[in-house]
Amino acid sequence: MFRPVPVPALPPSTALADLATTGSDHAWLAGTTGVFTSRPSTPLVLRWTGVAWTEETLPDLTTAASLAGISATAPDDVWAVGNSAGHPLVLHYDGTRWHTVDTPAIPWAKAVTAITPDDVHVVGAGRDTLHWDGHEWTRTTTLTSARETLHTITATAPDDVWAGGGGLTGSGAATYEYPVLLHWDGDTWTDLHGPRPDHGHVTGLAATAPDDLWLAHTHDTDGLHIHHHDGRHWHAVPPPDDHDRLSLHGVAPGWTWGVRAGRRSFETRPSYHRWTGRDWTRVPLPDTLARTSASHVGLATDGTTTWAYLKTAAGVHVLRHTAP
Repeated sequence: MFRPVPVPALPPSTALADLATTGSDHAWLAGTTGVFTSRPSTPLVLRWTGVAWTEETLPDLTTAASLAGISATAPDDVWAVGNSAGHPLVLHYDGTRWHTVDTPAIPWAKAVTAITPDDVHVVGAGRDTLHWDGHEWTRTTTLTSARETLHTITATAPDDVWAGGGGLTGSGAATYEYPVLLHWDGDTWTDLHGPRPDHGHVTGLAATAPDDLWLAHTHDTDGLHIHHHDGRHWHAVPPPDDHDRLSLHGVAPGWTWGVRAGRRSFETRPSYHRWTGRDWTRVPLPDTLARTSASHVGLATDGTTTWAYLKTAAGVHVLRHTAP
């Protein structure tokens, strides 16, 4: 079962975006406060110290800003990305404090994966990706169309990085979205055909090894599909069997999550499922949260310790699950 861990009180205008973990004693939750209010939005990072979740002190920004992704290689190497006044926002934590990092311009930074302190990839809107080699940033034109964008990225090694997103084709009523999947081999990005190269887009990627890659693909009409890559082939993974209306939001290695609603209800309650190797099993939540309408549901795992987050009318909740 997931067990709740207290978090600092946060304003109702908080939106949660992404979570990273480097073990049972270190985790970071990224988001934004001031969403849909009259005041400028500001980035938010919560840090698990091994004892408690605390709100981090971030650099002062002169314009409204938000965070969309976070990644960490160690307690003293954490990267968070987002947007500030139409420009990419990249923040780095060195174990002591957070710094704003200048980068080449891309329209919007949506996701980051840090492999080592001197090997970091950032993707987002526009045709370009960013790469940090420990000394400088390199901007590379990766996508073939200005109507394509990347939403998610994961890596298992410097020569095994995956990025996914979607593109638009056609015009007017004939416009439709198609998935985009790219692979970095340490030198170049290659455009690949995904497991379902038809309508929709890649919403999530997560991996533990080159032969253990998980992909979430949202189809235009029938929701989210999960696929697993064993190093050679893609395999469709059946969705969790749920008697309620289940809407999946994302995937992590061996996990998926989303919200569910009863047949006669529009309340969306959080739902987390774990892969047994053959099918999915629902992981119980504390009763008070299992019965509560929720949004901003997410999860990250290192294979042993799994952190989950969700937002209810009562505020932000963070939960921890430790593998037996």
